Amino acid sequence: MLRGKRVALRPVEEADVPHIHRWMNQPEVWRNMDYERPFSLEDVREDVQRSRAEGVPFTIEAEGTPIGRIGLNGFRRRDRIAGLYLYIGDPAYWGRGYAHEALVTLLSYAFDRFDLWQVELWTLADNEKAIRVYRRCGFGEEATLRDRSWKEGHWVDHLVMSVNRDEFEAARRERGEA
Repeated sequence: MLRGKRVALRPVEEADVPHIHRWMNQPEVWRNMDYERPFSLEDVREDVQRSRAEGVPFTIEAEGTPIGRIGLNGFRRRDRIAGLYLYIGDPAYWGRGYAHEALVTLLSYAFDRFDLWQVELWTLADNEKAIRVYRRCGFGEEATLRDRSWKEGHWVDHLVMSVNRDEFEAARRERGEA
C-alpha cells in the first residue's frame, strides 16, 4: 500500500469490482476516459485482470473509502518509460484535491521503485480539470492528436502529455511538496 497525506493507493481487490463497475459507467468518467461502450461486471473483471497483467493498478482510497483508480502500464523498461491512467470515480470526491494527491503519490513511487525516467499519458483535450491536475505535477504537452474521438456530435482532440523525473521534482519543490 502506498500512502499520501489523505489518500492510500492499494492493489485492486475483487471487492472493488462493483465500485469500479459503477465508476466506469458514471457518465462523466465514461466520457472523459473515452470508453466506447457501457461495461458489464464481467467486462470490469477482465479489465482488472488485464491491468494486473500489463501493469500496476491501484484503487484510490480517501477517508477509508474507495473513490477511484490509478495505475501504470505500457512499461518500456529499456527507455524507463511507463503510461499512466487516473480517475476519481465517485462524484462526491471530485474537486477536493484527491486526484492530485493520488498522482503525486503514484509518480513518487514510479520514479523511485521502478527507476522510471518518464511517465506519459493521453487525455481528451477538452478535459480541463484533468489537464490542470497533470500540469500541477509537471506534465507538459507533447502532441495534439487531432479529431480522435467523436463526442456529443463533434470531434475532440487527444492531448499527449509527459513528465520526467526532474520536471516532477521541480513541480513538487515549486508547490512546497518536496
